[in-house]
Amino acid sequence: MNLYEFEGKTLFKKYGIAIPRGVLVRRGDNFALKYNELGIKDVVVKAQILSGKRGKNNGIKFCSNADEVNEACGDLFSSPICGQYVAAVLIEEKLAIVEEYYLSIVYDTNKKQPMMLYATQGGINIEDVAEDRIEKVWLDVRLNTIASTTVRSGAPRNESIESVQKALWNCFLSEDARMVEINPLVKTTGGNWYAADAKIAIDEDAFYRHEDWKALEPRTMLGRPPTEREIAVKKIDEGENYYRGTAGKYIEMDGDIAILFSGGGASIANMDALIKTGLQPANYSEYSGNPPREKVYALAKIVLSKPNLRGLWIAGGVANFTNVGETFQGIVDALDEVKPRYPIVVRRAGPFETEGMTLMQACAERNNLNIQLFGKETSMSETAQVLANMILP
Repeated sequence: MNLYEFEGKTLFKKYGIAIPRGVLVRRGDNFALKYNELGIKDVVVKAQILSGKRGKNNGIKFCSNADEVNEACGDLFSSPICGQYVAAVLIEEKLAIVEEYYLSIVYDTNKKQPMMLYATQGGINIEDVAEDRIEKVWLDVRLNTIASTTVRSGAPRNESIESVQKALWNCFLSEDARMVEINPLVKTTGGNWYAADAKIAIDEDAFYRHEDWKALEPRTMLGRPPTEREIAVKKIDEGENYYRGTAGKYIEMDGDIAILFSGGGASIANMDALIKTGLQPANYSEYSGNPPREKVYALAKIVLSKPNLRGLWIAGGVANFTNVGETFQGIVDALDEVKPRYPIVVRRAGPFETEGMTLMQACAERNNLNIQLFGKETSMSETAQVLANMILP
């Protein structure tokens, strides 16, 4: 889950990283009053979205009085920024900056190890910094201390930057983050160091260790408020059985083909395969990790609840340990209730696949479903075309 800037800065402050003074405003707030209460003349007004490049897309404005702040906030709330829904606006003191740096810690999924990146240049043009000017240091999650990158880069030792690096590492570890980034990390004319921006991505699978995450406001990867179905699906993986597989992944889209995928990177490729046939997905969803019947039923029931569907595609690779019979029983439970009249295509294989396909066939017969079933002898992309042939003229 990606955090908004204001949420990330709250965490930075928790771990001793200084942040500018500021106030958050929402739609309907009295923007001028909030600005006046802040008691600072020169401010930066920043749209709170879940993607970068705000500065290059009119998502950041500089103001010096209440009228300017009122106008700036109204503009930012009036339309998407970078195609993203503006959840809030942060009014923050304008810092007198003399130096800008870049500092981040990211988790490398290939090496399965975190890496710290450090550069003596930062800000909106960080992408233009030469690769050899960015220092990269592999970190060990078994250690709660890190070596200084400023020493290794050949720059004079800077205890202030080292302190921020250590605090950022502590934040990364303690908050189960996938990425923590300060860009820019700035030094002011007064010699103080601040995180002028914050970008944090947390690992949602660690939610059971963070009671405070429940207070985070809902958000979607599409940068808009979540739909009722999206909110409902997230609850599937909560509660006492949170550890028994996952079935709480669902993103609602504009199409009319319901999707029930089962795990792995193939799910993304399947979306492309479906679109190439001329069909449009109504959602993205997947279950994985051998979830119980009850979880898969809950996901399937929500997926099938979207109005005006024209088809259902149930697809997945060859499972290693997921019980195809039990997960299909959950889908069958939902099909027995909904009894859809549109075409359905199923492609799946793995442990107890025979039992699963038998359940699906029996469900089709008692509910008179228009369904076709395929195993591993047929590729997933081929079955997307089968569904298209059943639907399109």
